[in-house]
Amino acid sequence: MLQNVEMDSKSLPMSMKSINKSTLPPPTQEHVLVQAIQDACIILKSGDMAAVLEVEGIDITRLADDGRIGLLAQYENLLTSLRFPYQFIIARKVQRLEEYLDYLESEAKTRTREGRAEYGNHLLSFIEFMQDLMRRVNPQVPLYLVVLPFDPMTPEERVKSGGTLRIDQYERGKQELARRCEHLVRGLTRLGLGASRLDDHELIAILHRVYHPSMRDFTISQSVQVKTFVVR
Repeated sequence: MLQNVEMDSKSLPMSMKSINKSTLPPPTQEHVLVQAIQDACIILKSGDMAAVLEVEGIDITRLADDGRIGLLAQYENLLTSLRFPYQFIIARKVQRLEEYLDYLESEAKTRTREGRAEYGNHLLSFIEFMQDLMRRVNPQVPLYLVVLPFDPMTPEERVKSGGTLRIDQYERGKQELARRCEHLVRGLTRLGLGASRLDDHELIAILHRVYHPSMRDFTISQSVQVKTFVVR
């Protein structure tokens, strides 16, 4: 017969006594620098802010020699004209088909309910084929990002506030980042490089994929995605 046993601290081994909340390592979330995401801006715990552009790529190997040389010269001129810091992130992202395959699965169920089981089975077979192909090939597409950081606080303000961002400083940073994004997008567009600023949802998705690359993020609400890497 099992009985409830009350244990006091004297009966606990020394190794167990020493394990308490204060000695446990901090959660992984505390190592994430992001404090908040709003108005298409990333706000760091330090009070710094950043905006992110996604840029389309051009295969310059397909251009004629004169066109390639001219494009590279214009690109160099654009970079030298910038009077603010920037960071390029060149990576690859998995070409995700989960949302498309889930749509096909729902269509297959609908066709089956309508009495068109043959068509539904055909869709299910196609889903299995695509899933097997994804496992074998692991298709990826390039991802080109430009990060534009900005510190909205002067050194004196940073010392006085300890890195806490005031509303007026946030508005200053938001306006300055908008100006910088507009300037860079305009310059890239002249070169034939499509560029767009990532909004809140896109920023959250990018960060979520960085910290949870194996998680099917399209099935997770935006608020839950934020909670997985932002400590409030």
